[in-house]
Amino acid sequence: VKFSLQNGVCPESALFFATFALFKIFLQGDYSGGKYWSDVARKIIKSHPKKNKVSELRTEVLLHVSIDIYFMPPRDISSILMNCYHDAMKIGQVDSALISLFLAWRFRLLGGHNLSMILQFFKDRGKLTANHSKFITTFVILDAMLLKELTGQSIDCFSVFGDSLCNGVESSHDERWLHNLYIYKMLTAYWRGDYMAAEEHFRAASTHPMAKMPQLLLIYHTFFGGLIALQLYRKVGGNDDQRLKRGRQTMEKFEKWAQNSLAVFENKWLLLKAEYCASVGEHENTQLLYKASIKSAQDHGNIHELALAFELLGNYYCYHGHDVDSNECFRKACVYYKQWGATAIAEKLMRKHGLRMEPEAFSELRLGKSKNPRQ
Repeated sequence: VKFSLQNGVCPESALFFATFALFKIFLQGDYSGGKYWSDVARKIIKSHPKKNKVSELRTEVLLHVSIDIYFMPPRDISSILMNCYHDAMKIGQVDSALISLFLAWRFRLLGGHNLSMILQFFKDRGKLTANHSKFITTFVILDAMLLKELTGQSIDCFSVFGDSLCNGVESSHDERWLHNLYIYKMLTAYWRGDYMAAEEHFRAASTHPMAKMPQLLLIYHTFFGGLIALQLYRKVGGNDDQRLKRGRQTMEKFEKWAQNSLAVFENKWLLLKAEYCASVGEHENTQLLYKASIKSAQDHGNIHELALAFELLGNYYCYHGHDVDSNECFRKACVYYKQWGATAIAEKLMRKHGLRMEPEAFSELRLGKSKNPRQ
């Protein structure tokens, strides 16, 4: 970076400015600095249009998946990554194209995109990815594992490789894949309601060398890790209140991240704060915070986290004996889980609380107004 500033920049310089932006966040926690240098990298690209398209694509993807995640909703980034996929295909960079395609759909999966559409993508394009790159396929299989847990539908387009593919990567000790594996095991365990197993996988991911590398999975690893800690604290307690401490630290981290983007972090921060207040007995604030998280998720079109917030508010009401309010929250959670496409989660919630959903409930909630067109 210093050499470029002293002697002039070239198209290839953008990649190193982008890497410097990544390190500003990764090593120093300097988000404004990371944003500043990422903007410099983008200005370099614009000042040298189409001089080195391969380097430009790599720089753009790096910025989207490591810097923009703190400032833009995942669904918006996924659309940009799809453009990177098409641009890479036009210049014959098939490997780069498939990586962009895989990342675009992972961002949609974790960012609350409709799961039915994602299922259809896997069925249509899964074999194409599997036939071209076994390594990329190992990461896509993790997405398929989470998708199956949420929807209850399996994807057979990867069956040609069987378990041997993932076992082979695991035995090779590929650090990126193992870190992804721990986080996806945490997520699937959480959605199954097995919080002890989820906490175990959270710890495995937390001690991994890539644990602090800026990426979308870091955000969800941190978010669900905080929820797991606070829910286990209320259910089984923890030695020296370590779970409560971890929950508070997570809440504070998301408060800091929310300063970068309310659309990405506000509803998560408010939900963690509600769970923390419920854990320490600050009941005068708890309901207000749950409802504020619900409103924020609704305003920003985060339907997956809207459903989750209704479920956790229902749990809070249920714990305090407010059965009518809790059942109403659980019904709304089921509706939004189904609209997201997480039918397996909705059906499990209905069975757990003995709920019956009338068709009118779905149409009534669909007509709810929101500031965000996605809703």
